[in-house]
Amino acid sequence: SCESWCLVCYKMESLINEKKQLFPSVEITPSWKQFVVNELPLIIPCLVAITAAGIEGVPYPKIIFWVGVILLIILTYKLFYMLKIKYIITSQQIIYIHGVIGHTADYMELYRVVDYRQHSSPQQQIMGLKTITLYTGDRSSPVFNMIGIDRNFHIIEEIRERVEYNKQRKGIYEFTNR
Repeated sequence: SCESWCLVCYKMESLINEKKQLFPSVEITPSWKQFVVNELPLIIPCLVAITAAGIEGVPYPKIIFWVGVILLIILTYKLFYMLKIKYIITSQQIIYIHGVIGHTADYMELYRVVDYRQHSSPQQQIMGLKTITLYTGDRSSPVFNMIGIDRNFHIIEEIRERVEYNKQRKGIYEFTNR
């Protein structure tokens, strides 16, 4: 009957809203400081080339200047690429959006996450950043890195809760051989 159908729809809608409130979406973007960490080996020669081209007595000043300009264009593209990265963690997936001119969105189901790792290179430690690595059973991205995350942002606990919830929801159990 119509009344029982409406009751079923109401219960389903209630469950969906409860799940959304239980796990609201989280959007993370890498810090611009990660760009400095990644590209410092190119930033220094770029600045040196552009500066040296203006000094008298430097051989081939035009060539040095244009090498610096080309490096600057490459660095600008890489900066825009870094600034356009988004990690969206929903109740069931991690969505990785990237690209400058064209955008790509990669989806990874949370129930496929097997293990977690948090690490910082010495350069990241200086800048107050970390990288979170998720090891997954996903074929397209068995190792998924979330780079440039603020050191004080504790996201692994949030991801872990969502992973466990989704594994229970899907009836997935892990057996270990010890």
